[in-house]
Amino acid sequence: MSEVPRPDDTPPGLYDEAGNARFFADPAMDRFVAVVMNMAQELWVQEERLLALEEARGATPVDREAKLKAFIDRIFAPIRSA
Repeated sequence: MSEVPRPDDTPPGLYDEAGNARFFADPAMDRFVAVVMNMAQELWVQEERLLALEEARGATPVDREAKLKAFIDRIFAPIRSA
């Protein structure tokens, strides 16, 4: 397996033996966060589809960027308040 390129200033211990980035002391927590982020992505896709359907039916267009920012703020609120 070839070495994954990393920045020269990568902190030691950031990557595990398989080359995956590690942000928490417990690797299970990294996997859990990945699951939550995947679910958030899927939820946003559904939100986009719903907005498109509503607009196609004549609803007033919404500011998607503002809605996305509010969504991201809600997703990361527990992390930001810690």
